[in-house]
Amino acid sequence: MAAWHRQAQARKAQGESEGPCITISREFGCQAYPLATELARRLGESWSVIDREILEEVARVSGFTIEKIEKSRDTPAVLKSIFAMFLDDSHAEETQLSAHLRRAICKFATSGNCIIVGSGGAVTSPEMENIFHLRLVAPLEFRVNKVMTSRGMDKVQATDFVNLHQKQRDDFVTRLAGSRLDDPLNYHLVLNNSRLNPEQMAAIVVKGLQQLGFCD
Repeated sequence: MAAWHRQAQARKAQGESEGPCITISREFGCQAYPLATELARRLGESWSVIDREILEEVARVSGFTIEKIEKSRDTPAVLKSIFAMFLDDSHAEETQLSAHLRRAICKFATSGNCIIVGSGGAVTSPEMENIFHLRLVAPLEFRVNKVMTSRGMDKVQATDFVNLHQKQRDDFVTRLAGSRLDDPLNYHLVLNNSRLNPEQMAAIVVKGLQQLGFCD
């Protein structure tokens, strides 16, 4: 991250236009992080994977802790406000988080040469010509098996875990952005993770970036 930040500052100082940015949205259980890592490897050392850094930036400018932001993200949609728990912050409203999230994503995207994983990047980011939006999908069975392996759960536990977190994340982004993550019209490319491994997906994405002029 430090090296990426220095390179971004150097590009800005030299008056260069922003580099490309990729957002990766996924159905819960898809291999977004392995794909992001493989993309960064293929695209070169000037690229960085951005994940928790989005939350850190939102926390820095909003005054909320990362733990509170994460907890609000996983609060059921039946609550009128995800900030109902923040009784000590009377000014806290969901619209504020939306604004902070958009600004944080815009900040990283403007710097370029980054891969933003999650955070509703495709639907919470402003319209910018340098952003390539990618969505990963897969059948429930594939995603459940991934969670069973990664978290040591049985099939029933993993199924409940996937369904719960998928719904919570979808509801959270829909409330913030007014748009659904599963709408294919939000993306340049949608890939089926059950048919393609991270290396294969990365090869397709890089080819697509080249065809669209995002990179050489």
